[in-house]
Amino acid sequence: MLKDLQFLVGLGERRSAQGQRKAAVYLKAELVKLPGIKVREQSYSYKGATYVNLEASIEGTEIADEYVFAGAHYDSTSNDLVSAPGADDNASGTVAVLETARALAGCQPRRGIRLLFFSNEEQGLVGSKSYVASIKATLPQSKLLGMIVVDMVAYGPDAEDLDLATRTAYKPFVDDTATAVEQWTKLKAKKIIGDHCG
Repeated sequence: MLKDLQFLVGLGERRSAQGQRKAAVYLKAELVKLPGIKVREQSYSYKGATYVNLEASIEGTEIADEYVFAGAHYDSTSNDLVSAPGADDNASGTVAVLETARALAGCQPRRGIRLLFFSNEEQGLVGSKSYVASIKATLPQSKLLGMIVVDMVAYGPDAEDLDLATRTAYKPFVDDTATAVEQWTKLKAKKIIGDHCG
């Protein structure tokens, strides 16, 4: 994980199309090494440049048409026009999702899993909106069980809890996620439920 974090931060910035392209090439190269994971690029244009989202899929064995999603954005931003290393926001989340892919490689989950790496989140969720538009026609919303967005891992004074924030309508998914987190890890799940959540 440290090697991945150092690579992303070492790019110096992941704001520009060029910086994001370098990050995407690295992430894809790491993902294609993993057995049982199918990697797909989803490209789109934004302000005259081409950007890429990455999707790493693991097929479900029993309920193959239902999916759980987890993802992070690999771009960064800064008030400094030259540097935006983005170690916290969001190389940390990106590396956590990449490590999740490694941990799940070769697994045979009951439902499908899609691990996502988004570009241009800092520009108004441009990458994730493009990805959603690309799957909308082929994946009914009822088959998407939930999305875990991993952002700013180990940031802040309390690194021993996991903040799970969602809107009221999605509380059952957060409840199930909190139960699994506390059953399988040493983390304490802190639920933040409210319609102000994104």
